[in-house]
Amino acid sequence: MDLTSSPAQPVNLCLGGKHGRTAAAISHEAALKWLLLALIALLDWIWLGSAGFHLGRGYVQAAGWIMLLILISLFYFYTGRDQRIMEFAHFGAQLLSLYALLMPLSYLAVATDFPLVDRAFDAIDKSLGLDWVAWTQWVRRHSRFELLLFIAYGSLPFQALVCYIYNVHTRASWRNSEIWWITLISALVTIAGSAAFPASNPYVYYGLDTGKDFIDFQHFLRVRDGTMHVIGLTDAQGLIQLPSFHTVLAIMLTYNLRHNRWLFSIALLLNTVLILSCPTEGSHYFIDLFAGAVVAGVTIYGVRRLRSRLGESFSPMRAGSGMAA
Repeated sequence: MDLTSSPAQPVNLCLGGKHGRTAAAISHEAALKWLLLALIALLDWIWLGSAGFHLGRGYVQAAGWIMLLILISLFYFYTGRDQRIMEFAHFGAQLLSLYALLMPLSYLAVATDFPLVDRAFDAIDKSLGLDWVAWTQWVRRHSRFELLLFIAYGSLPFQALVCYIYNVHTRASWRNSEIWWITLISALVTIAGSAAFPASNPYVYYGLDTGKDFIDFQHFLRVRDGTMHVIGLTDAQGLIQLPSFHTVLAIMLTYNLRHNRWLFSIALLLNTVLILSCPTEGSHYFIDLFAGAVVAGVTIYGVRRLRSRLGESFSPMRAGSGMAA
């Protein structure tokens, strides 16, 4: 049973309206999401203050976009003009809030300054018969394949946007809700993993680069040595090594398109190449990819089980009944 396909259990919000509606309602799932976002915001605020960090560029603008999306969703709910726009705006506000709040946590996790484990990751890769240096050198010798990996690695935002729009267009917003839950849970796991098992950069570890050309590596070093105290949203970098979050998202988006044979086939092919690109384009050890696949699989299974168990307490956004999760 889907979380968003069962009878509504709404929480009423008094918003006198047209078309005979005297109140709007927000589903239990949507209420739970906003509550979790508030708790993450509280954790950010406490941890940022205690660690001597503060937020930089981009957060004021993000807050403005979030408020605008919320207002759009409320407007379209209140007027009943277009349910799909209402659902897309509400989902956009929730997803943007999630990413804005998780980014500081990823930096704060690195600031714990635990001992680096590059040597252990190298040993695990080699025990599996995987040679990162040999793979990277082979990719560099094949420029067309290297370009293909570059394009695939950078396709993730475009893939995600297409997926979001397709789900709303086909009136399957529950699949966007599924994306939100998988992203939340897997991101918290990956952030915890990056704190417990920090690694620098295989290009630097193997002596193929000094690290000056990697902005994310510079942020990594500065956060660890205490010389960086401002976390901006517009210039934030991915600092997580294990598990590979790109791998998690690639698997999640492919899974999310499972209901359309053609889109699923395209996503499967593209994201297979994307995962292959992670060692060279994302500066990941091979073990990072395996860990990302495990996190994705376990999280997807967990969300499916959660939706099956709690389905009767959640509802989709429907004009006149409630705001979607």
